[in-house]
Amino acid sequence: MGMSVPAAPDARKIDDSTDLSRPVDARGGKRDVRTLTMPSPTAHVPSILDPAYAVLVDHLVKDYFCSVTRKGLHRFTGAHFETLSGPWNDRETQNVITAGDLAAVSCLSVEIPGAAAVRILEDQAREISSLLNAMPSVDETLWEVPVESVADPDSPASRLWRLLRAGRDGLGPTTTSKIMARKRANLIPIFDSVLRDALRLESSEGHWLTMRRLTLAADGGRPLHERLADTARRVALPETVTPLRVFDVVVWYAYNPRPKVQSWVRQIQDALLAEGQLEQRWAPSDG
Repeated sequence: MGMSVPAAPDARKIDDSTDLSRPVDARGGKRDVRTLTMPSPTAHVPSILDPAYAVLVDHLVKDYFCSVTRKGLHRFTGAHFETLSGPWNDRETQNVITAGDLAAVSCLSVEIPGAAAVRILEDQAREISSLLNAMPSVDETLWEVPVESVADPDSPASRLWRLLRAGRDGLGPTTTSKIMARKRANLIPIFDSVLRDALRLESSEGHWLTMRRLTLAADGGRPLHERLADTARRVALPETVTPLRVFDVVVWYAYNPRPKVQSWVRQIQDALLAEGQLEQRWAPSDG
């Protein structure tokens, strides 16, 4: 029996329904696994990231990364994504996908099929490393790199996306985004069904450029990526947690439709409202 890297229970609702080995779309034709070059014209900064809700955002992020169970374990295994088996930005391994990287990805409730793991760690390891080496470094950010780095279908990042997707062994857009985010957390945003719906995207196509546009969007004269970095600093998160990851955590937590997750958000809001730290209640229906 083939082995998979098991997914850890991150309490996430992951709909990787497009994460299929058969490259077909709903019409029965072949699915184009290229990263398209146009941002979504309808995507907007989610209302949870309005400055009026900054205190709520801080508490959601703190709860995600710092809350523990009665057994002393992190409630969200995703809190280990950046650091399991070593930090994601380790200079010695920045241009190679390791078994530790795949284990870290499993903390976000996705499984790496055994065939895909063999392909990544052995069969295509040299090609993958070559593309990672040609990509912007671990220090370069999505909003600072030349737009061609994420818009050009022939860029190393786009080619790596296609290489990972093209194996027909179970790596769809959600899992692929998490593998690439583990290697370039400042550059590649995570994609899943919750973020897709919150951003009003139809699919992962154009996601990188959409996120580039959103992180540069200004509110009160300051771009979103600076406000996300402020959140990380206020919560005292380590430098391994990037603004893109803060965006992922906030949007996933706030817009997750699972009743249990909604109850946690409601409890946090109730406490902040009772203490006078939050002036008005936020709801996913706010947009």
